Parts: sequence; C-alpha cells; structure tokens
Amino acid sequence: MKSEFDICIIGAGMAGATISAYLAPKGIRIALIDHCYKEKKRIVGELLQPGAVLSLEKMGLKHCLDGFEAQRVNGYALLQGNEETTIPYPQQLEGVGLHNGRFLQQIRASALQNESVTQIHGKALQLLENEKNEIIGVSYRESHTSQIKSVYAPLTITSDGFFSNFRAHLSNNEKTVTSYFIGLILKDCDMPFPQHGHVFLSGPTPFICYPISNNEVRLLIDFPGDQLPRNFLLKEHLETNVTPYIPDCMAKSYAQALQEGGFKVMPNHYMAAKPKIRKGAVMLGDALNMRHPLTGGGLTAVFSDIEILSAHLLAMPDFSNNDLLHEKIEAYYQDRKIANANLNILANALYAVMSNDLLKMAVFKFLQCGGPNAQESIAVLAGLNRKHFSLIKQFCFLAVFGAGNLIRHNISNIPKAVKLLLDAFTIIKPLIKNEIPLFSFLYPFQAKIKSFAYFGYGANIDRS
Repeated sequence: MKSEFDICIIGAGMAGATISAYLAPKGIRIALIDHCYKEKKRIVGELLQPGAVLSLEKMGLKHCLDGFEAQRVNGYALLQGNEETTIPYPQQLEGVGLHNGRFLQQIRASALQNESVTQIHGKALQLLENEKNEIIGVSYRESHTSQIKSVYAPLTITSDGFFSNFRAHLSNNEKTVTSYFIGLILKDCDMPFPQHGHVFLSGPTPFICYPISNNEVRLLIDFPGDQLPRNFLLKEHLETNVTPYIPDCMAKSYAQALQEGGFKVMPNHYMAAKPKIRKGAVMLGDALNMRHPLTGGGLTAVFSDIEILSAHLLAMPDFSNNDLLHEKIEAYYQDRKIANANLNILANALYAVMSNDLLKMAVFKFLQCGGPNAQESIAVLAGLNRKHFSLIKQFCFLAVFGAGNLIRHNISNIPKAVKLLLDAFTIIKPLIKNEIPLFSFLYPFQAKIKSFAYFGYGANIDRS
C-alpha cells in the first residue's frame, strides 16, 4: 500500500508539534492528528533549561520563543531559612520562563505553515496493523463530523502525553505518581532574585518559582503523596507549610493569588522508558518517559528525544525501507535512554532529597560553597552535561560532604552521618538501575550518541 504520508503523528502537544515543525521543512510529509488545537493551560513545562534552548536553536526553532513575553532566566537561587545563595548557569547561558500554552501555539504555527503538514482535527482511536502485526497507521474520529477515518504511513509517532492512550501497546511502562504540584500565578511579584528560578527549602515541602511573563511569576508547591488532595487539605497545606516561608517581597502577590483562588493541581509522574519495539511505530516525549518536574527537565528531555529521533530519520534516503526504518527506531531508543538518564535520575533523586532534612541541608551547603562542584551540578541540571559519571560523582561528593559536615560540627553526629550516606545510596541506587545501561556511565556521552554525529548531515537532506 502506498501511503500519502511519510509520518503520522498522534498528538500535537509539545513533542508532536516540535518534531513536525523541525521535519516538515525537510520535505517529509506529515499527518498531524489532535482533537484540539486551542491554547492549553498548563502549570508545568514553563521553564526551559539552557539545554532545551540550545536544542531549539539547533533545530532552527528558537524564533518560537519570540513575541509573547518569554522571560530570561540566568540561573537558580536557593533559600534556606535566613540564608540564600545563587548559582549562575555555566558560560553565561540562559534559560527561559514562559507560558507553556503560548509557546506551544508558536510551535504549532511554525509546523502548520509548511505545505507538507496536514492538520487533522480528530481523536486517535486505534493503531492499524497489517497481517505481519506491523503498525501501518491509525484510525481516528473526525471532530467535526464524528466519522471514523484512517490515515496510513510507514511510521506512526505516538506523542499524546502523559495520559497516552497507546502506551499499553508500545511500552511496558509502570507509571507512578510521586506527588502533586499546586500551581499559582503571582502577579506583579518581586522575587528575591529577578531573572532566576527559586527553590525554597525552609519548609517541610519544597516549592519553586520563576518568571513566565513581564508581570507574572509561576509558583509551584509540592503536595506529597499519591492521592489527589481535597480542597480543605490544600488550604491547610498552604497555611502550614508554605505561607510562613514566603519571602516578604512576595507576600502581597502571594496573598492576592490565594484570595483569587483558581489554583490548579496536577500529578507528578515518574515513568522509566521501557518500550516494546514494534515495526512502524515509535513513542516520543511524555508518552514514553516522565520524571518529576522539580528540576524543569521535561522540555530538555523532549527536545533531546526529537533531535535524536530526527537525526536517525533524516539519515534515511526515504521511508520505503521498513527494515532500515526499524533499525533507526531501535537506535533511537538506545540513544535517547543514554541521553536522558541524567535528567531522569536527577529530577527524582532531587525530589527525594528534598523530603530528607539531612540531605536537603547538605544540598544547600554543598551548592553554597560554589566553585567547580556547584558549576558541574548546575550543568547537569541544565541539560548541558549528560555524562553519567558526572552525575554519579557529584551525588557521591554531596553525600560525603554532608556526612563530613555533620561530623565536623559534632563527633556525636556520626550516627546521623551514617544515616545520611545510607539514605543517599537508597535514593540513587534504584534510579541508576532503571535509567543507566550497565557500564555506560564509564564512557563519554559524546561517543555514545552516534546520532548527533550526522545531525548536521541529515538536516541538509531535502525530500521535496
């Protein structure tokens, strides 16, 4: 069967829209399916680390950050009691804070301006298979007519987010809810350190904030547990664990936001990538892999996935060779796991650390010292250093530093120091086991991600 399209993409969210915007100018024929193309209101995916910004630039999509008050972010500020410290991003690189929905609309517009993209309004229903159990397309219900239609392509990309309807067919993922985020927008808010992301460590649960427009700051407050909190529990949580620790300069805007209400609550997931590799289909973005959003690494991981998958696809002469296409998909899954391991491990490890008083204080003191250790740590968080050895080394340094500090303060703290070391090991061990292929951290990252070696070559291929 000769297909009208090269790729069918299920979901025009951040992953689906971005890969469409990048591949379409290369002449690749794309069917982009989503049930709604209106602007979405989300409370995460609003902070681009420098690694994500660099990915956008490589893909020629950095212009999508223009025209809607996206804000420059120069680094992080950590606040613990009466102490505070700032850590700039390495090499004067910048992150960006923004409204996720406005940013997504820019990317969608960039994708849909290409004649090679066919916009389909509909809800994807079922993956279509041939007699060899290979995926050959998808059926969907058209939004305007409710008719059931089908679209065929050699490759179907499922990028329908963290509530994916196709995950069971294409992965062995076990999704867990690690906590919930309560999202507020503070208007006309003066942050302690303008143009910085802020992490507040004083209370029993972490909360973060960063600018998302000229006069708005996003405040995200963690609510521990895997059960959706009821309204009275939310208010009690805010009054007890957040309000007393809000800086004076933010208090007026915070009180106004509470009075206006309307805050949003969303679950935070962890899901390691464990794909079922099938001919004709591939998973992308949150449909495949999720991590706690505390570190703002979600878009870094999504754009990294897109770069890697695109590099493999653009290295193909065309999409008619199913066996070669299958090889490229297998290579993508291997490469992206190695590329994103640090982002996944750090996000979930750091969240666990924030629930441990000994380790939380160790993190603050460790980063407060500044110097190479703080810079290497922030480079990992920013998606600029993806070497597994760097992450493991810094985590070990942190644990030893924290234990040493306790003992230096008082020799009777030896039991606490031992507990800190054991807690650190308990946190990091399962994450490393889930995310890092055996011994891969012993090799430089650059040598492992072969796809980037021909990224520039692939970008020059024109199939129009």
